[in-house]
Amino acid sequence: MTESGWEFLPDRAIWWPSESTLIVSDLHLGKAAHFRRHGIAVPNAVNANTLERLSALVSSHRPRRLLVLGDLFHSEENKEWLEFQAWLASLNAEPWFDEFRLVEGNHDILHPSAFEGMRLERSALWTHGSWVFAHDPDDLVNLPDGMHGVAGHLHPALSLVGKGRQSLKLPCWWYSAERRTLVVPTFGTFTGSVSVKPKGGDACWVTTGDAVVPAPVKGITR
Repeated sequence: MTESGWEFLPDRAIWWPSESTLIVSDLHLGKAAHFRRHGIAVPNAVNANTLERLSALVSSHRPRRLLVLGDLFHSEENKEWLEFQAWLASLNAEPWFDEFRLVEGNHDILHPSAFEGMRLERSALWTHGSWVFAHDPDDLVNLPDGMHGVAGHLHPALSLVGKGRQSLKLPCWWYSAERRTLVVPTFGTFTGSVSVKPKGGDACWVTTGDAVVPAPVKGITR
């Protein structure tokens, strides 16, 4: 999205320098503890890894604002919520940081009491300039003229096929020209991905984890 001045980061985030804003989506914190509570052995390090990766991006960019496009927390309140509360308190203590903003998603079901005493903004949608931010792309249909949408929820990836029929699925950013909406990849460590099917006129960028590369739409499997 060069016209916006945004930078797509290999670790599945967006840096918006003119607004000093770091954008991520679908962290799904607490998912590991949720699975363990139901008898599925998932290591706690999964939750810690997501926060460690986010901390690294915050440390390198020092954003004034951190914008999460939904599914911050996966389920009911558990001890991993306490880990996030401590993490956010530390971030809010930084003199250069102003705002943590959550655009709530379908998994953000915590009771309002869970947020008491936290410096955190929550809303179903957030509009800033010519951008409307949501969790689900379906909430961004029929955007006003001149406006563009940004959403998560789909965990988008591209399935690429080579000449030798070898295939590779990589997380991606997908801009739907028809909807004027950018769908961003999931940031959480313990999340899957779903192959999307761009149409002619759309644009896609994949991340290998080390680099972000524009992807030709015609090379995508249907």
